[in-house]
Amino acid sequence: MAIMAQWNNKSWEVSRSRIAALNGISASVKLQTENNSDAAGSPATKTKALELQNLSFDFTLGSAAGVDVRSEYESWIALLGETAPFFLGGRRFGPANVMLTGVSLDNTVLDDYGRILKGTIAISLTESSEEASSKKAGPANKAKKSSAAGVSTGTGPRLSAVNVSAPSADKAKLKPSNTQLSK
Repeated sequence: MAIMAQWNNKSWEVSRSRIAALNGISASVKLQTENNSDAAGSPATKTKALELQNLSFDFTLGSAAGVDVRSEYESWIALLGETAPFFLGGRRFGPANVMLTGVSLDNTVLDDYGRILKGTIAISLTESSEEASSKKAGPANKAKKSSAAGVSTGTGPRLSAVNVSAPSADKAKLKPSNTQLSK
């Protein structure tokens, strides 16, 4: 059995009983910058931080290769939002943790009863925001994480919508309560 890749409890392998191999993988890392129109000696482009990294890949499955395509697709849907490291060739590939953010099924072949005999599942993973909130652009990553808001306090905070949340007091006010259980 040869294991190509692993994420969470999923693995891509080629064995006598199962063929589930990756067709390919795409990865991207982008630098977040800001253009500065101030001509008072500051640089025209200011480096702010690294954007969240993305991984995507697809794999083709078939019932002839020992896989129930529909069950496999549904099991991936159940994992949406889960976070785990991604391993390629036995070594971690990409960020320390990535979240499953997208699953799609395409190129299906059906039989007369509507069973999926063959299909391609595409997966999108995005870097976990907890890890990314302390990451800074540049060779020296000396950013420290603020315990109050989860925002780095290095040369500039990582501005991201995923880091914004309501204060705990506001969350408690919105929490529904069941009055029948409190009696």
